[in-house]
Amino acid sequence: MLILTVIYLGKKLPKYVLLNLAYLQSTFHKEEIYFISDSKKSIKKASNLGVKTWLAPNSDEQWQEVRESLKHPMGFRDGFWFKTLARIFVLNSFMQLHPDVPSLQIEADVFLFPNFPLSRFNDLDAEIAFPMESNQMGIASLFFLRDHRASARLVDFALNEISNNAHITDMSLLGKVAHSNNLKFLALPTLPSALRNALNEPEAINLVCNDSLKIPGVFDGISVGQYLLGIDPRNSRGSLVVHRSQPTHAIDPDKLEFGLDNAENLVLKSANGDSSIYNLHNHAKDLRLYNTSSRKKLLVKRVNSTHRGEHREFILKIFVLAALEAIARKVSYGFQRAKI
Repeated sequence: MLILTVIYLGKKLPKYVLLNLAYLQSTFHKEEIYFISDSKKSIKKASNLGVKTWLAPNSDEQWQEVRESLKHPMGFRDGFWFKTLARIFVLNSFMQLHPDVPSLQIEADVFLFPNFPLSRFNDLDAEIAFPMESNQMGIASLFFLRDHRASARLVDFALNEISNNAHITDMSLLGKVAHSNNLKFLALPTLPSALRNALNEPEAINLVCNDSLKIPGVFDGISVGQYLLGIDPRNSRGSLVVHRSQPTHAIDPDKLEFGLDNAENLVLKSANGDSSIYNLHNHAKDLRLYNTSSRKKLLVKRVNSTHRGEHREFILKIFVLAALEAIARKVSYGFQRAKI
């Protein structure tokens, strides 16, 4: 038995989260899927989709001491840097209710293709597993914990690291987990060994190109999803950057060839045979990914445009929203100044 969890903390639930939950529920209907949030409104919306839910304590209040110890800008997207770390604590509380059941957390913007090998996670020889963005940075796009004992040990490790580094992020924390002996760790493979020439970091080869799961495919931590679908346009006021290779990532997607198989699942092309890519990190929050017909058109478009190299697309809606948010911040700042 394996529980799939999607965690989203905060007041406003984005549309892509609901679409992803609906997709997961319909595609993997035999699996036990839980949506976890600290918002009653978000829980109600997810419940209406038929997804099991669990209402977590308010993370800002429950982990106030941790929040206040961090040096991240808490005004950024409703405390984004804290909330990504808080998911670890929330997941531990949830797993306390299912102490002997393994859990696979799927980040809310991560898309699983129908051929995702869920059965392989039932017998992983690890306490914790996730992909690596680079040799020093992990990423919780897919985040496996064997049981509550593992999650409790992770919380202890996290609290110790946070006390030593107020600028730590969830990714740098997971990087430390990968290189420590505190938990039995398994790196989910993100690149076939046959394509290791696409490595930016040769020292990361054992973390990136491993065959520990004995499957004919790999997982996307973030590199492929960002490259094909684009970087979140909110980061650049509506400018969607696609096909950008990140030099700080272990993998250079510019050196890879993508395609679709007969079932319209994404693959990596190779002279030794194609390898499935079982998921995509939808960093761009592209809603077309969650509809069968629009997904095929989107993937074909992105795969075929890789020859163009890095380029930008303007998303008017995101630009307008960013402009309105900037105006609201200035107005709020003006009122605060007026009260002084």
